[in-house]
Amino acid sequence: MIASNELVLGDQPKQIKCPFCSNSTVSTVTFKNGYISYITCFLVLLIFGIMASLLLIPVIMIITRTLIHKCSACNEDIGGDGKVFHVLGVKDSMMSFKIGEFGVILTKRIVIGILLLILTLGVLWYRIIDLPTSQWMDYHQHHNPNITITDTWTDYLEKCAKQKIFQNLQFQQICYQKYIDRTIVDWKGYAIRVEDNQQSLLKFLHHSVNILVKMDPAESEFHPDLLLTADSEIASELSSEIEKLERGSEFIFTAIIKSIGDFQNIRHFHLLNITKLDSYIEIPPHLHQQSRYGNSQQFLASSTD
Repeated sequence: MIASNELVLGDQPKQIKCPFCSNSTVSTVTFKNGYISYITCFLVLLIFGIMASLLLIPVIMIITRTLIHKCSACNEDIGGDGKVFHVLGVKDSMMSFKIGEFGVILTKRIVIGILLLILTLGVLWYRIIDLPTSQWMDYHQHHNPNITITDTWTDYLEKCAKQKIFQNLQFQQICYQKYIDRTIVDWKGYAIRVEDNQQSLLKFLHHSVNILVKMDPAESEFHPDLLLTADSEIASELSSEIEKLERGSEFIFTAIIKSIGDFQNIRHFHLLNITKLDSYIEIPPHLHQQSRYGNSQQFLASSTD
C-alpha cells in the first residue's frame, strides 16, 4: 500500500489514476487527525490537567489536522498536500543520516512523532514521581508502623517547625529519625481542599485522594500545614467520610507521617482513618500550587507575623 501522503497532490481535488483500484477519478479532499494529534493531546492532558485540556484539545485537533486525498471510487487514501500539519503549514520532507555503515532515512512527520513520544514519556514519568522529590520512594512505600505517638500537633511543631528545621539541619535529622515511617498520629484538622481521583485516570499518576489540611494552631496564615493522601484501598474504605468533607470541615484523622516537609514540599501523611466532625471554620478558596512552597523567605515572614 502507498502511504497516505506519499503522493503530494496539493490542497485541491486532483484528476488522478488510483493506485488501488486503477480508476481514473477526481480525488476527494478531506482532513483527519493522526497519531501526532493524539500524542499531543495526551501530552497536554498530562501537563495541564483535565479542565484546561477541555479547552486546548479541540484547538489541537484542528491545528494538527492532515489533509488527505481519497479516491472517489474506492475511498482509499491516495495522497496528501505534503504538510505534516495542514493548518500550521509544516512541510513534510525526507531526512537522512548515517550511523556507522548504515544509512537512515526518515520523514519529518516521523521525527516529530518520535520527539512528541519521548516528551510524553518524560512528562508521564515526571508526573508519576511528582518532582521535585529525591524522596519519592520513601513517600510512596507503604510501611505499617504500629507506634501511635502521644505527641500533639503543638508538640510536633515545637520540635519540627519548618522555620526550626530550616535554620538547623540537626533538628531536621532528629525529626526525620523520630517520626518518618515510624509513627502514627491521631490529630484534628480542617479541610482546605479535597481532591478525589478515585474515578479518574489520575489515580494511577497520583494518590486516589489528596486532602490539604489546615491545623490549629496553623504554622502559616497562607499555606496548608500538611497533605493527607490515600491509596485506592484506603480511599474506598473511607469514601463515605471523605465525601462529607467540605472546605472548612473539622475532622479527626489517623495517619502515618511520611515527610516532615520543607519550603519546597508540603508535609506528607498517609491516611489510615478519618472521621468528619460537626465543627467548621471559615477558609477562603485555595488554589494550591507547588510554587507556594518555593519561597522560603516569604514563608518565614508569614510564619512570624
